[in-house]
Amino acid sequence: MSKLEIKKLHRDKNGKGPMVYHRAFIGCAHGPINHQAQPHDIIDISLLVKQVVSQKTAELYEKGYSTSAIARQLGIGKTTVNSHLTASNVELRSHSNNQLRNNKKHKTRSIKTAPYGFCLVDGLLHKDPKEQSTLKLILKWAEQGKSHCEIARKLNEQKLKPRHALKWSQPTVGYIIKRHNDKQEN
Repeated sequence: MSKLEIKKLHRDKNGKGPMVYHRAFIGCAHGPINHQAQPHDIIDISLLVKQVVSQKTAELYEKGYSTSAIARQLGIGKTTVNSHLTASNVELRSHSNNQLRNNKKHKTRSIKTAPYGFCLVDGLLHKDPKEQSTLKLILKWAEQGKSHCEIARKLNEQKLKPRHALKWSQPTVGYIIKRHNDKQEN
């Protein structure tokens, strides 16, 4: 009768990958048997690995770890974590995002760059007098039914400069109009 002893659970030498058993000792009650590992020995090891991973998964989950955290820690997929938990008859918690939504404070939206026609002063939006006249022209021409390309051409003919580019382009004009229209709907 042979017996397996598991030495330690570890990751590969880079510290990544799934947790695996480093070494299996095949022997009997009297000491080691010097023979080569047979395929059934490897199957026994994989069954033991599955059992230990299932136990570790259930243990971590009951400590409050999320399925994502368990998957990262054990180097297995979230689906595998869920399978182990289900097989271990562990009752799954409701989705963590629902729990977090109730406890989260509402975030204020931070703006990194001001939309065209506005500027940021101490984190607050204010109308930019230099760009407001151009913005009004763009919106007026858009209401008259002019195409984005036609508006860009007229702005370039009048030598009006965009904020960062050398000249106006159809996508820039389209983005400004879209942003203004989206803001009007909200």
